[in-house]
Amino acid sequence: MQSRSSRGFLLSFLALANPEPCLAAPPLAPASTTPECSCYQAAGNKEALFLNHSFYDFRSLGNETFASNLTTPPAIDETQDRGIEPFTSLFFDTGFFGDYFTPASWSNNASEAAPVAMVNSHQNVYLARDSPESPLHLTLRTNRLPSFQSTSGLETTELAHMYASIHIRARVSGSPGACAGMFTYLTDEQESDIEILTRDERNTVRATNQPGVDPNGKVIPEASTPITITQPGGSDVGSWTEWNDYQLNWLPGRSEWLINGFSKLNKTYGVPTQPSNIQIRLWSDGSQWPGNMTVGGLATLDIEWIDLVYNTSREAPGATCERVCTIDNFARDPRPQTASGTVRNIPMRASVLALVLWPLWAAISL
Repeated sequence: MQSRSSRGFLLSFLALANPEPCLAAPPLAPASTTPECSCYQAAGNKEALFLNHSFYDFRSLGNETFASNLTTPPAIDETQDRGIEPFTSLFFDTGFFGDYFTPASWSNNASEAAPVAMVNSHQNVYLARDSPESPLHLTLRTNRLPSFQSTSGLETTELAHMYASIHIRARVSGSPGACAGMFTYLTDEQESDIEILTRDERNTVRATNQPGVDPNGKVIPEASTPITITQPGGSDVGSWTEWNDYQLNWLPGRSEWLINGFSKLNKTYGVPTQPSNIQIRLWSDGSQWPGNMTVGGLATLDIEWIDLVYNTSREAPGATCERVCTIDNFARDPRPQTASGTVRNIPMRASVLALVLWPLWAAISL
């Protein structure tokens, strides 16, 4: 069991030791990119170009061995306060998905600001379907126990994303007091989020760049902005309990948020400038942001697919694209088209110290 504070300390230390680190993260499986594409354009943004593409479609897993005889794992109980439960499926530990994403297993103790201890568990990350005839989806779960909040999350093994477009199709349901987040993360000051709070109105989503408070604890108004869910037809009466496409574009000097293909917000405040990992989490700690879930409460985050295009701080400077593929909003396939351009990334060189510290990070992530 490991606290987020120790993980954040190591990531911060890496950033201090090498302000623009290039960490030797495990490589992605070859299937993560499309051979005929040399770079990609994200849906909703034709300016930024990215060298890497990863698409995880949980709906397509219906015929796999690990998708048969699915049962929902029981909710964590009061005795399971160490976060040592095993994976619910080999899918999360091996292969294309397991090489890039890993379920979180760290914990945080209670504090004055966050009065409920938080314990991540692999048992809260599982494959599910609405009915025997329905396609599969990925589920993250959180539930409130008398002495702690059992939570869940996915974190990339790649720590050196340097600009990305993160796109998921998801829905959220359950008790007030949970936060469903999709975000880039290095430190609490280098973070960009799209978040759903189950205490909010059902058509409200939060678009946030950190830090959210100044050194005196005063809220920074530019940090977090509520945005509404626009349905595919154009109406702003959507609900996060229904399936929606959420997209966060992390670009040089600018963050963009889109919902169902509609541009909702551009922000220049607090845009991350350092290589980061990507996380998807469902959590609560009783703090002011998510609220304090009632004991016995439970919430879920369901995901049909995760689509990522990104650069890393290892990319060669001035890389050019001979064949650009546009990631289509609806078909979810790269669409090759003849084009050329320069990758919009300023890659950084690795320091020896960063490469020495990488095995330590890998060890404590287990």
